[in-house]
Amino acid sequence: MKNWLSAFITAALGMVLFSSISFASGFRLPQQGAAAMGMASAFVAQADDPSAVWYNPAGITQLDGTRIAGGGVAIYPYFSHKTGSTTEVSERDIHLPIYFYATHKMNDKMSLGLGINSPFGLSTDWATTSSTSTVATFSKIVTTEINPNIAYKVNSDLSVAFGIAFVHLRATLEKLLPPAFGSPNFRLSGDGDGWGANAAAYYKATEKLNIGLNYRSRVKIDIDGTADALAIGQSGSASTTMTLPDIMVLGVSYKASDKLTLNTDLDYTWWSTYDRLVVTSNNAFFSSTEEHQWKDVWTLRIGGQYKLSDQWKLRAGYLYDKNPVKDDRFETRIPDSDQHAVSVGAGYSINNITIDASYMYIWFMKRTINDSLMDDATVPTALNGTYKSTIDAFALMVSYKF
Repeated sequence: MKNWLSAFITAALGMVLFSSISFASGFRLPQQGAAAMGMASAFVAQADDPSAVWYNPAGITQLDGTRIAGGGVAIYPYFSHKTGSTTEVSERDIHLPIYFYATHKMNDKMSLGLGINSPFGLSTDWATTSSTSTVATFSKIVTTEINPNIAYKVNSDLSVAFGIAFVHLRATLEKLLPPAFGSPNFRLSGDGDGWGANAAAYYKATEKLNIGLNYRSRVKIDIDGTADALAIGQSGSASTTMTLPDIMVLGVSYKASDKLTLNTDLDYTWWSTYDRLVVTSNNAFFSSTEEHQWKDVWTLRIGGQYKLSDQWKLRAGYLYDKNPVKDDRFETRIPDSDQHAVSVGAGYSINNITIDASYMYIWFMKRTINDSLMDDATVPTALNGTYKSTIDAFALMVSYKF
């Protein structure tokens, strides 16, 4: 069994390059488990499956034996931009960020956990003929996080956990240069690594009420790569720094009956870490500074789980997510706005296997932009117009208990 588990974890560690897309405010991907997503990710105070490694690693002290879980989320987005009588729609693709978790109960006091996932991601693809092509065409940010944790049961009511996080980030950003250059394609790509930490607590306030708290630190990543506009004979090195935000989630879980559990989470994201993007290069043509000045935001999540039988569980949830992008810093790389979402899900257990599946529908509030400072200077009204977006997401996770 140990050899088989070792091989499984090794294979999971190899899954470090996969496509992602923004799924919440900014470019966060908070949906990191199928059972949790069925409750709009209101899970920090329930945390009773291996995805607790992400949502609240202190909760893994609830899990006996050794458990592994793997799965992913199929994300199908729709982004549109209407200006005058013209409506432009970004390229529609299915994106599939994946996740893997393992937990092991060392003894009555101590548990270990490992998570491999993609907590941040961005992918948008606007045509080179779009009215905003000099601001952005193709954009992609992919992160992979490897996060080992240790959880300790202080007493029968309180558990705490601590972990470290290694984050690898790859980025590709493209746009057309202004018509004065003959509109050649500009491309910036690179990758980098960073380290962070996390801490969590899980508290059984009463027989029916649990409280959870999960904090993840910001991660500073130095990115090195290349920039090119080969149509005009320009290329060079490129480097920049990106700081992924701190995240804190506070949640409560109330067992209304033997069958019904109700959860509420409030999370806060310090997106003010994304204040500017400074690119330096050995070719002065590519050196630049972009001011973003994002703001910190919160998200409210409400979810519930109903136990039909020992085999079946049904779930549902709702969330409201504020967006961090100010009107005067709006851009089509991240056509963000405040969001609402509803979700449904189900779980089925047989012997040592549990299969969870869920669906979420996200709709972005209609957003009208009149004067964004992110417009290209030669086309000062390129970003003007009305933006509408929706996302369909399907999640699946399979867990096994040894």
